[in-house]
Amino acid sequence: MIKTENFEKVKVTSTQELREWLASNHSQPESIWLVTYKKHVDDKYVSVQDILDEVLCFGWIDGIRRKLDDDRTMQMISPRQAQHWAKTYKERAAKLIDAGRMHSSGLAAIAESKRNGLWNFMDDVDALIKPEDLIAALESHPPASEYFDAFAKSTRRNILRWIKLAKTPETRAKRIEKTAVLAAQNQKIPQT
Repeated sequence: MIKTENFEKVKVTSTQELREWLASNHSQPESIWLVTYKKHVDDKYVSVQDILDEVLCFGWIDGIRRKLDDDRTMQMISPRQAQHWAKTYKERAAKLIDAGRMHSSGLAAIAESKRNGLWNFMDDVDALIKPEDLIAALESHPPASEYFDAFAKSTRRNILRWIKLAKTPETRAKRIEKTAVLAAQNQKIPQT
C-alpha cells in the first residue's frame, strides 16, 4: 500500500504553472499531490482536463482526487509506470502531439508503451471483442450471451477489462465463469 499522506504537495494556480513544474520535475520518480483550486475560485482554477493534458505531455498520469478544503482539491499525479493505455488517453495524446504540445518525455512514454505492447493491450476491450473462452462460457449458460450483449457498452467494457487484467489463468477462468453465471440471470458483475 502506498503511503499517500507522505507525498509532496505542489500547488498550482494556472496551466502554465503546472507545465513549468512538470518541465522541471518530470524525471522525478515519486508521485505528488497536485493542489488546485475549485471552479468557484475563477482566477486560480485549473480544470481536470487541463491537468490531464499537461501530465500526459510529460509522460505522467492522473490519479485519485480528494477534497482538501472548501476551495481546493488535491489530485495524485505520477510518472507513468508500465501499464496499458486507455483509448481515451491514446486519443488525447494524439491530439496533443498534433498540436505540438507533447514534451520529449511524453513521447518517450508512448514509444516505450508501443515497444512493450501496452499501447495496444486493451484495443480488443475497447472494441468490445469477447474472447473465445468468454464466448464459450456464455454459450454454456443460456441465455447469458443475449443478456451480456444487452448490457451497456460501459458495463461490457468494464467486465472485459476485469477479465483481461486477471493475473493468472485460474483467476481468469473464475472471472469468466462468474460473468457467465451472473449474465445468465441478467446480473452484472459488481465492480469492486
